[in-house]
Amino acid sequence: MSGNSDTVGSVAAQAPAAVVEENDLPEFFNGFCADQTRAPTGETRIDGMKAILTRAALMWENGRTLTVGFVEVPGTARQQQKVKDTVKEWEQYANLRFQFIDNPAVATIRISFRKNVGSWSYIGKGCLSATIPKTSPTMNFGWVEDTAFTAPQENGTILHEFGHAIGYLHEHQSPRRGEKLQLKEQVVIDYYARTQNPPWNAEKTRQNVLNVYNTSEVTNFSACDFTSIMMYFMPAEFNVQGIAIKPNNVLSPLDKAFAFLNYPFTPGTASVDPSVTVVSALNTIGITGAVRASIATEWAEGDWQGVRAEFTRWSVNQKALNDKAAASAEREEIAAAVPTASPIAVN
Repeated sequence: MSGNSDTVGSVAAQAPAAVVEENDLPEFFNGFCADQTRAPTGETRIDGMKAILTRAALMWENGRTLTVGFVEVPGTARQQQKVKDTVKEWEQYANLRFQFIDNPAVATIRISFRKNVGSWSYIGKGCLSATIPKTSPTMNFGWVEDTAFTAPQENGTILHEFGHAIGYLHEHQSPRRGEKLQLKEQVVIDYYARTQNPPWNAEKTRQNVLNVYNTSEVTNFSACDFTSIMMYFMPAEFNVQGIAIKPNNVLSPLDKAFAFLNYPFTPGTASVDPSVTVVSALNTIGITGAVRASIATEWAEGDWQGVRAEFTRWSVNQKALNDKAAASAEREEIAAAVPTASPIAVN
């Protein structure tokens, strides 16, 4: 990703570099996808959301049917079926449809199963770029095998890449990651240099792991959801807090709620899952008060753009409140560290 001005280098420099032994981890822990869509330039709007990250300009129109095809290397029938079966889960929570077609040259999303190039996807409408040949993939699954059973990590990989395809970014690069995680820069760089094929250099690791998206790159962001399908796994040695984040192979409650409010099933449409409603999404995220009423009104009127706009307005306020609280806590900490002057004795 480009244009990220914020890094964790200053924090990481304070932490000792510990070696993460990749041999102690399952093989699939070494697989990571790289951000394939560069950030749009010239944006000035700074918005916020509470969990997963999106770029509104790259999100699809609500209710759209996205055609999907398989290009060279197209994979086997079993590999293709794994994708077709797994992606249905996104359709339960986002008002989008994925239609698999036989002619990949006219497909919106084009999938390949090329080995040794990892798993990756263009983000949302980024796959429409005129610079991408119609015979080239816009998504690749390097770790989905030709087996009868879809392994948990394969399920997670497919959901993750289709999360990118509907407009979501990497959760671990949230502008608010620092509230929960402070990464050890050199430890992370060394790990990816050892484990990726081909090895990642320091710049690529910064772009895909260490750097956070700055607020001109993303339109929706907020506190990290460690259980999000868009979150990378992290050994405890990666961060100062010593928090181990295991691979997430299923959608988190916040993934589902955010999918609904970004792509809502408005009156007259419905998810195949009757528990997926505007009320359940609002409850999961914790939206209350006037904004909750506004979102409910926009939803009832069938205005999905209004739902997105009100959701973003709520998110802006949440981030502002968090920033204010953090600044207040920092001032209190500084004040507490200043020695109190001793009283002057008057004889």
